[in-house]
Amino acid sequence: MGLDLSLSNNQNYWVDLEKYIKETGFDVDLIKRAFEFASKAHANQYRESGDLAITHLCWVAKVVSQLNIGQEAVMAALMHDIVEETNVTIDSIANEFGDEVALLVAGLTEVKKKTKGISIHQTSIEIFRKFLFSSVNDVRILIIRLVDKLHNGLTINSLPEEKKIRYAKKVMGIYGPIAEYVGLHYFKRLLEDIAFKILYPEEAKKVEEMFEERANDEVKALALVKDTISKMMKINNINHFSVEGRIKSLHSTYLKTKKKGFDRVKDRVGVRILVDTVADCYTILGLLHSKYNYLPDEFDDYISSPKPNGYRSIQTTLNWKDRLTVEVQIKTFEMHEFNEFGPASHIAYKMGRGMHAGVGLEWVRDLIKWQTNENNVSNYQLHVLSKYIYVFTPKGDTIQMIAGATALDFAYRIHTDIGDHCYGVKINNKMSKIETILKTGDLVEVLINKKNNVNVNWLSLVKTSWAKEHIRKMTQK
Repeated sequence: MGLDLSLSNNQNYWVDLEKYIKETGFDVDLIKRAFEFASKAHANQYRESGDLAITHLCWVAKVVSQLNIGQEAVMAALMHDIVEETNVTIDSIANEFGDEVALLVAGLTEVKKKTKGISIHQTSIEIFRKFLFSSVNDVRILIIRLVDKLHNGLTINSLPEEKKIRYAKKVMGIYGPIAEYVGLHYFKRLLEDIAFKILYPEEAKKVEEMFEERANDEVKALALVKDTISKMMKINNINHFSVEGRIKSLHSTYLKTKKKGFDRVKDRVGVRILVDTVADCYTILGLLHSKYNYLPDEFDDYISSPKPNGYRSIQTTLNWKDRLTVEVQIKTFEMHEFNEFGPASHIAYKMGRGMHAGVGLEWVRDLIKWQTNENNVSNYQLHVLSKYIYVFTPKGDTIQMIAGATALDFAYRIHTDIGDHCYGVKINNKMSKIETILKTGDLVEVLINKKNNVNVNWLSLVKTSWAKEHIRKMTQK
């Protein structure tokens, strides 16, 4: 997809946005009303870069419109900061633009509110990702949030170093992987390259210099490789296929150099070949290996021997010509879909191992439906992790619990000794009952008194079986 991500200097923001709106066939007048609504609300507000706030909103809306996920998403993109930064309410948005736009804006506001100021520790990073998914029920919220983060990255130079580093760490830990999960791999590469340059400037410069001389030749070679392979496919009567090419990103190249060493990185130029059948995969492999020498150490057949997470593909690296090496991935369309949205996506695989069969992969299936637009019906709903909630400790750690868990369950989840001596809780900084049922996003502080002994009557208040069993053992002593 050839997205226009340029940062326009055009001061007529609507004119710059309108041309993309017209290309989609969306209601131009309705979106212009949303633009004027946002412009008025954010009048005279500036970003830290010194640019007017509306420049950011219009850029996000421009990219969202090119993704073609509905005019409601474009309007929500124009208003994604409006509740936080102005006096506009969700009700007023619903009255002006309908419930769907209001729900998207509310979802974006809620995600920002719940994640603001939360420390992302390496030990809890997977739990935090799950929390983020559990905070939304519409994939468009995640997409708009990613586009928002990308523009922040593209305009980050005006920020102090401390904020740059905080942004980069969240991109590497949270938003890069999420971009991959929702199928926006292009955004993932851009986001992670920005973060990589911030966190590892010396390493980034070394990789850039290393490949600078090859860059122009690689782009030309990629076009030639794609054309040659396409012709080869047609000559051999493989008619339904897709040949996609890419130059590896800065960050992914660096990861490869760390693993193999700078001198052994052979696959900066890469091609993906998608076909209908497994037989076609092996036919293409035979054609390529009969024409070009390949690197035996770089060959993997993950079709006959899939990876533990279910990933399937043939991967080979060819000595093309003029010292150019090309990595080729060969797989069926069905394998590609599974690889992109199934358990090969990191969080789905990790979640699937420790949960009941099927739980944790439901959101992946929803994403596949959204990507493939099954039955020609737009499907953006994302029903995720319905059996779990995600709450926070005062230190900012994210805790996963079973839906329906109480504040007392939380106390025992932190530590049995804390549960035993819990006499009260604060939920979102307000005193609450220990039997209060928690919900995703709650900030929970346990109040303890070391003189307290476990109370047998608490059995009726504890929801989780492991906490009940602990209390039973304590009261039997």
